Amino acid sequence: MTPIIRFNTIVISITTIFIFSIWYGISKLVLTYPEWFIDPDKNIFNLFGIILTGLISIGIYRIVLSILSLIINNCLMFKKLIFGSSFLEGTWVGFYIGVSGDERLLIESFEQRIDGMIIRGKSFDEVENFHSTWIADTINVDSKRGKISYHYKVESPTETSDHNGIASFNFERKKQNKAPDTLIGFSADLHLTKKCKAMEFKVSDNTTYDLEEALSLAKDFYNKNKKHFFKQ
Repeated sequence: MTPIIRFNTIVISITTIFIFSIWYGISKLVLTYPEWFIDPDKNIFNLFGIILTGLISIGIYRIVLSILSLIINNCLMFKKLIFGSSFLEGTWVGFYIGVSGDERLLIESFEQRIDGMIIRGKSFDEVENFHSTWIADTINVDSKRGKISYHYKVESPTETSDHNGIASFNFERKKQNKAPDTLIGFSADLHLTKKCKAMEFKVSDNTTYDLEEALSLAKDFYNKNKKHFFKQ
């Protein structure tokens, strides 16, 4: 079950409970005052009552939807329960091998919400100088296959214009029903002709992280895994 289906199921279930309670109250009135409801002169009121109940049902659905969205988007525990094996929110650090063959350290924040996800990333060169930044909001997560893919827009101080790119990463996880702790795959700026190999791991469920600490972790991660990335 996907996160959005799981979420909508909960919303509909809670809404149904409220609506059932309303109809139960109405049925009690019908049993208590049956003559009022069967009086022909009251038909117009009965019709208005049915319309009003329908509008109340829609209103309750929207209220439940808004409240649950607010709770899940702002409560990490509930967000983990809803997203399950698709839960990616937090800070990720790692590296990619640039088109020139040089390493680039990367730091990404995954901001995950019921209505979508935003990835914000930045990279640094081998001496930890700022290199580029990117953002992605067209993201597809397939937890069954263990894969995330997205389009991004990259900005660099050495380029006069921004460029678009695509990325595709596979999950590394302990179990299929668990969220990933490592991502490995490729990214490619569309104006270039080469894919960049990349690997990153999650360091925190928070989307903000100390820059120096994140760079240190990314550097250690690169030194640990670099021998597998420069082989042709």
